Amino acid sequence: MFSIIIPCYNGEKTIIRCLESITIQTSSEYEIIIINDGSTDNSKLIIEEFINDNPEVDITLENTDNYGHGPARNLGVSLAKYDYIWFVDADDFIFSEKHHTEIEDAKRDILSNNYPDIYIFSVFETDFHNRKKIWHFTKEDKLTTIKKSPQLVFKQNWVWNKVIKKSFLVDTNAKFRSIMMFEDIYYMMPLYYKANTIYITRDIKYAYVKHDEALTASFSNFKSYPKALLYELLTFIKILFKRV
Repeated sequence: MFSIIIPCYNGEKTIIRCLESITIQTSSEYEIIIINDGSTDNSKLIIEEFINDNPEVDITLENTDNYGHGPARNLGVSLAKYDYIWFVDADDFIFSEKHHTEIEDAKRDILSNNYPDIYIFSVFETDFHNRKKIWHFTKEDKLTTIKKSPQLVFKQNWVWNKVIKKSFLVDTNAKFRSIMMFEDIYYMMPLYYKANTIYITRDIKYAYVKHDEALTASFSNFKSYPKALLYELLTFIKILFKRV
């Protein structure tokens, strides 16, 4: 059902937590594809040890030079064998409160809503100072389109709290750009415009770990933001005027 793609660069401190948040799930209808993106720490050895300790889990490890998250995700999609792509970052994890049914619940939502092109879920944010908050993007679960919910263009431009139909990605020739900042914006905007259906749930299925070492934490990295924001705005205008 799900190909879970994890780009990993120097993730030795967090990759096990990320992987265990997946393998603890009640569902087994997934594969894990880890792209070790030229890590210079012990990530490769730690991942290999985890694979050896969990032979029952379908895990693929690809080691590459350091090309960035975008190319790593593109490679992961090309290797994926299941119907839906689930992007997870190595320093984040699948959020579970008690029963670890997030993957099973996602499957249920997708099947009961006629296989939407994009599936969006809520996010639990935390950091290393134990500050916490929850991001809800809908008041109630709903099946929608970008024409009905154009605000998603500005409120939902990350890939890590989404599951996307693989055939949809192939049909639209979706590819991450080889850039370090705001690559998710350039990836998601065409997909929003072309998606036939989008399902949004209030259920929390992802834990985003905010930390000072993140690329977006540095003010200097925002110099490319005006161009990315303009790209969002142009997509928003296209949606409003229903132009191809």
